[in-house]
Amino acid sequence: MDYETYKLIHFAGIFTLFFAFGSLFKGDKTTKGAVIGHGIGLLLILLGGFGMQAKMKDVYQAVYGSGFPTWLIIKIVIWLALGGGIVLAKRKIIKGLAAWILIIALGMASAYLALKKPAMGNKPAAAAVE
Repeated sequence: MDYETYKLIHFAGIFTLFFAFGSLFKGDKTTKGAVIGHGIGLLLILLGGFGMQAKMKDVYQAVYGSGFPTWLIIKIVIWLALGGGIVLAKRKIIKGLAAWILIIALGMASAYLALKKPAMGNKPAAAAVE
């Protein structure tokens, strides 16, 4: 598959994940579909993200050296946080406005990292190519 296909899969996963969170925070008793959507969304995000990483491997190695760039590691941590967010939502540990702000902030941080690809101790971000 090409880079654009992986990007489309990644975006489909993002939309599915946020739709699932919206269903969880709605307050209905039936959350089975939301939980399934959450898992499918996380899987699609991971598949698309690592697919894009594999397609850009040569560019990333030239710019950042070996290993994952710092911004990508932070995106993986955000992915883990969004994955664990379902526990917080189902057990009502975090709810209402606080839950919405947290989920949206994590999504925006991830989008910022994807768009800007900041250097964070690596080689200059200006050399990075999407």
